Amino acid sequence: MEPLDVVLAVVCAAANLAMTAVLLVRSRGGVAAPRIFGRPQPLPRLRAAMHACLGLGLGVGMLVKDAFPPDSTGDAVVFHMVRIVLVAGLVTALLSAFRYPRTGR
Repeated sequence: MEPLDVVLAVVCAAANLAMTAVLLVRSRGGVAAPRIFGRPQPLPRLRAAMHACLGLGLGVGMLVKDAFPPDSTGDAVVFHMVRIVLVAGLVTALLSAFRYPRTGR
């Protein structure tokens, strides 16, 4: 893995996990809709789960997959787990996007 890939994976994981923490802290554990960048964030727990999935799937998954030799059992297991986590992140993103459609202004 190139050094730039490692930096991008770490930044991706850190940014998504930081966004997860911000959503959970500002929503007081999921009770209120926090305002981030001036916009209310409905369903903060769902959004936090999405960011956790994306951070773990993209960042941590990219770092872990290079720990195993290519075409090994561990490599295949990590590849499929990363795929599952990314699909879960995509599904939660789509659910939260279509739950509250934006109004045309």
